[in-house]
Amino acid sequence: MQIECPHCSAKLQLGSPKPGLYKPNCKKCGEPFLVQVSADQPPRLRVAKEETQRLAKPDRPPVAKTASSNAQVMSSGSAPTRDLSPAPGGGRPAPPSSNSKSELQAPPARLGGYRIVRMLGRGAMGSVYHAKQISLDRDVALKTIRGRLADSPTSLARFTREAYAAAQLSHHNVVQIYDFGEDEGQHFFSMEWVRGGSLAELVREKGSIDPKLAATYILQAARGLQFAHRCGMVHRDVKPANLLLGDDGVVKIADLGLVKVPDEVDSEPAYSGGTVESVQSGTQVTMQGTAVGTPAYMAPEQSADASTVDHRADIYSLGCSLFYLLIGRAPYEGESVSEMMKQHAETPLPDLGDLNARVPQTLTKIASTAMAKRPDDRYGSLAGMIADLESFLGIESSGGFSPTSDQADRWESIASRYNKTQLLTRFSGIATYGLAALSLVLAVTTILLAFSSEDPLATLRWLPLGPIVFVIGCGTALGLAATLGNSAVVASARRLAGSMSWLEIGLGVSCVFVLVAGLLLGGFWLSATLGTLFGIAAGAGFHFAMHQSAAGAGRESLAEAKTFVRDLRIGGADETGLRDFLARYAGQGWQSIFEALFGFDAMTEMRARLAGDPTFNGPTQSGGLRERACNWMQRRVDRKRQADERAKLARIERSALVSQGVSASEANERSWQMASALMDVAGQPLSESSRDERRASELKRQRIKAMLAEARSGKYDTAKFHQPVWQLALSGYTRMLIGMLLLAAFVFLLQQSGLVTDEMVEGVRRGNLDQIDLSALPGDATTKALGKSTSLWSVGIAGVLMCFSAFVSGWRMTPFALVATVVILGGASFGIPSFPPLAAWMVAALAGLVVYLPGIVFGEDRRRTV
Repeated sequence: MQIECPHCSAKLQLGSPKPGLYKPNCKKCGEPFLVQVSADQPPRLRVAKEETQRLAKPDRPPVAKTASSNAQVMSSGSAPTRDLSPAPGGGRPAPPSSNSKSELQAPPARLGGYRIVRMLGRGAMGSVYHAKQISLDRDVALKTIRGRLADSPTSLARFTREAYAAAQLSHHNVVQIYDFGEDEGQHFFSMEWVRGGSLAELVREKGSIDPKLAATYILQAARGLQFAHRCGMVHRDVKPANLLLGDDGVVKIADLGLVKVPDEVDSEPAYSGGTVESVQSGTQVTMQGTAVGTPAYMAPEQSADASTVDHRADIYSLGCSLFYLLIGRAPYEGESVSEMMKQHAETPLPDLGDLNARVPQTLTKIASTAMAKRPDDRYGSLAGMIADLESFLGIESSGGFSPTSDQADRWESIASRYNKTQLLTRFSGIATYGLAALSLVLAVTTILLAFSSEDPLATLRWLPLGPIVFVIGCGTALGLAATLGNSAVVASARRLAGSMSWLEIGLGVSCVFVLVAGLLLGGFWLSATLGTLFGIAAGAGFHFAMHQSAAGAGRESLAEAKTFVRDLRIGGADETGLRDFLARYAGQGWQSIFEALFGFDAMTEMRARLAGDPTFNGPTQSGGLRERACNWMQRRVDRKRQADERAKLARIERSALVSQGVSASEANERSWQMASALMDVAGQPLSESSRDERRASELKRQRIKAMLAEARSGKYDTAKFHQPVWQLALSGYTRMLIGMLLLAAFVFLLQQSGLVTDEMVEGVRRGNLDQIDLSALPGDATTKALGKSTSLWSVGIAGVLMCFSAFVSGWRMTPFALVATVVILGGASFGIPSFPPLAAWMVAALAGLVVYLPGIVFGEDRRRTV
């Protein structure tokens, strides 16, 4: 099949694409253009320039399909689009527009902190993109919000509340919502990227699924939905396109919290009709005012009035999804939406055994019970459906996952072989402490040698050697470990860096610059250079000798472990019970293989749980250097994230209040209270004794409404979220400002003292440091401005320490830092004696450093970032 470029008329060869709309680049001129492939046989092609032409909808909507699973992560009105391999010219396919009157536009290059990779789908509500979160270098599904929802501040606020509540839910079988934000008026949500495809795509590619496999997929989905129901949420748009199957065999529910809740649906209809092909293709619609969902999988009562449905509507939709997996099509077909809704309400369910003789009667009964016309005739909760599915699959559910003896023996063998390849990595903590001890020994040795040296200052110039070896060595090892993609410290550091403001980054860079300048001007450049070289060698040796060799040796057994775990998931194993089994049967070195499979966070969570289990006799020790560093960084990230989320929620609520006629000043106060109330109630779990999904949903909604009503009235107590002025005045930003002023004063006084000559400045500029006379920088240099009791170097030391103290969050550090600064600057005046060869200012500097140490330990504020 051949097409012609509309720009340069070059002849391009086209393969056999599926029906849809694509945006390739010409191989000859490089210009993008649009290609539309109809669903006719043979297909009809239309080619047009992107900037001047529009392409009408095809005669029939193409079957929606994506090569990446999160293309189906869409809420009301989002139609998924096939992500095919590049068309001629290597361009990416462009999705079909949801409105034939709207001109197609190229996706933005960036949204907030996300780089757009490609578009996955576009619908009435917004677009879905495959994006890269720049700060964490991770793939996400990015969903934008546009149209009536984005234009109505009140509707947007309601939608955001529901999505934020869903974002607090964390379950193995639920797609995690990461973040929400706004960029130049464009609101968006980011979600977990699931590598694989949807169950709808799997059926379209392979036809109906083996009954046992279909039951395991629906069982996983039911577990995720049950968790959501017990947290007070109803999905309202369960369908195969929203059931994502990852490469690891895990099925995840998508779009939870991104479907408009029934009591908050706009009165204006968003769907005015259409053919049944459009509703069967996976397109979500909002119909006739209050009906929310996809007609092909919608419960009868939901098509009449979505505001009254409960968790049993999801059970019905899940039964329809099971029918789809077993037969290869939706339960009912019709020429119009109204006809399809009537069939759901009145037409008996087709007999699964007649349509597919391989479907067992037990599974037929499960599907028919879930799809009963009357809600009271269905399963009362998903617990009943889960129990029947587990019984069909032969799974013992009373005590969690119960492995067979063969499974236990095989896992013990796999874990043992992997753990033997990781023996060296267990000494990584010892090696780190050893490098720190060596650094300390070098520093102490330098100080001791200075006491007996005829030129103490020249000897002290080697003091940075040890600390620099340690810092550079650790940095090199972590940087190389990041290439493997499994460094918990690097991941935590990326999260911390991503949470920092530009002011914090600028202050940090300034501190590093001043430190480097101080090392050069202070005559420490030789020790700093040697320390950097030795540190790089030590870090590289540590990485390649331990982690790189261990990773290569364990690659084969780790791949076997992943296959083993995937097979257990497909067999219906509960994820929580499965992970418990893997930890208990992996031997004394269980933490290594568990972290390799599920990540550092999952390993620490499992370790904490097993530590309180008296039946577990394996190691659960924690508190190592790596754990301490990761926990410290995570605490700061969590505090900053909560503050940012509260601010974003408050902005959205403020806009909604102003649109309702509330004054700007009152809206500002109320919005903060509403944001705080929402964050409080969203993070509160329901009672474990509450197993009634209907009651749980009602309790959660009543709680949210009550707290929001209290916030709207101005009675919600938010004092704990308001930072007093005096705490802000004593914050780390103030310490950083004082430190930078001291360093500026040091540079100015250094120039005024005459110790820095033009020749010295020119030597530094040219990099010719060998010609600098370091003897011209005496350690007891004083100035008339400071008085003879205060050293010029004391000002520089006080400035550096004050800047570094700013990285300890909380106002409690400030009193320690101020006292230490006073000691460093005026210690000699207070009577601090000299201890030859150490001058009084040197002793004062050491005393000030001692004062700093308690502030570092006790000054960290674990509640908020200040």
